[in-house]
Amino acid sequence: MLDICIVSWRVFWASPNSLLGLSLGFGGLLSGGKVQWRNGCLEFHGGLVRWGLERTPISAAAITFGHTILGRDTICLERTRDHEHVHVRQYELWGPLFLPAYLGAGLFLWV
Repeated sequence: MLDICIVSWRVFWASPNSLLGLSLGFGGLLSGGKVQWRNGCLEFHGGLVRWGLERTPISAAAITFGHTILGRDTICLERTRDHEHVHVRQYELWGPLFLPAYLGAGLFLWV
């Protein structure tokens, strides 16, 4: 029972970021993309998801928001899955603080 509570708390704590990912993924679905369930996460690919990732400054193959992973296509998702799941665990620990911390660290390193 304790394990279920811990898992539920992690999902809840990461949920603000997961909702952002779901919103972006839903846009991908509306534009011809697809979704799949893998290892406790929803993975979206194709459509506007692919278009958006190709236009990021680093031309990302995939990006994670909570328990939602957005990838260009199934090949990119397969290649980056282990790495993206590291970010899922970070979202579970940091919750809504993860994105500001991640972006802040990136800005600090860039400066």
